[in-house]
Amino acid sequence: MVLSVQYMRAIAALFVVMHHSIEKGAHYSTNPMGWFQVGDIGVDLFFIISGYIMCHATYNKEISFGKFLKARVIRIIPLYWVLTTVALVIYLVAPDKINSSGGMTSIIDSYMLIPSDSKYLIQNGWTLSYEFYFYFIFALGLSSVGIIKYMRPAIIIVFVATIGFIVSFNSVLINFLTNQLLLEFLFGIFIFLFFLKYKLNQFFSISLILSSIILLLLVNFKGGINIQIVDYGLPMVLLFIGMRGLEDTFINKQQLKISKLFEAIGNSSYSLYLIHPFALVAVSMILDKLGVTGYSYLFLMALIITSLITGHACYLILEKNLIKLFKNTRIPKSVRLMRI
Repeated sequence: MVLSVQYMRAIAALFVVMHHSIEKGAHYSTNPMGWFQVGDIGVDLFFIISGYIMCHATYNKEISFGKFLKARVIRIIPLYWVLTTVALVIYLVAPDKINSSGGMTSIIDSYMLIPSDSKYLIQNGWTLSYEFYFYFIFALGLSSVGIIKYMRPAIIIVFVATIGFIVSFNSVLINFLTNQLLLEFLFGIFIFLFFLKYKLNQFFSISLILSSIILLLLVNFKGGINIQIVDYGLPMVLLFIGMRGLEDTFINKQQLKISKLFEAIGNSSYSLYLIHPFALVAVSMILDKLGVTGYSYLFLMALIITSLITGHACYLILEKNLIKLFKNTRIPKSVRLMRI
């Protein structure tokens, strides 16, 4: 485990939870943090993390194309399908609780993660479509050795993303295949290759983190240039490099309570990412019945804290047991335990 990456998983998940909690608060006309406009930047950080971790887990290892993809399916899909089935049951009983913003919801697309104009039962699932697209591209280089195995997916990503920048398509599928978000996975690959050769000192690492925060504040309050990999991707790249550069510091401080908290959130980040929309809907309804929505900060904190608790419970009760269920599958342990 790379501890700094685990902490960044926690940060990414917290950004997303805050973003959706604020949106839910606005739905109930109680939005004390309406000024916070960049919570969805957590998705960008998740993509960079994924690019880095896939390299970290496969470096100097012989892993076939098929085994790699099978490992990713086993690691990601069971929990997603279980929670999607829960969402389907709710959707059949009360459709507005699953898709409150309107539009068509596709059950088949939801389960198969097919890019389309329709919404998923778990709307966060759209990011998993990009994850698996990246996994497929990444797996194309696994037959090579050393860092050469990462050059083939890098070239493919640059090629398709360049097409997306140059040409505008009417096709949802082609827009998906050429989306600039793929470059954020590429950033993770490059960061991994950078740290194979170089090590940053503490001062420079902290400077990069502060620079990331400054850029994020500028985007939040002044607006960016409307290119996601610049407005969101660049601050997250700086944050990632800075955090990764502090790995030794984090290891030395691992026993601190705040460190253990972030490690725990990092462990449960996938469960938290998938299940927190359920928690937000249920808790907001309960708090509305109790008349708590008028206490805006209390309402928001209740949503966030309940989401964290629900996510960790899902990790302990459901996600870990699903991992155990498939633990005897004959694939390399290093691949089987890869995290999103």
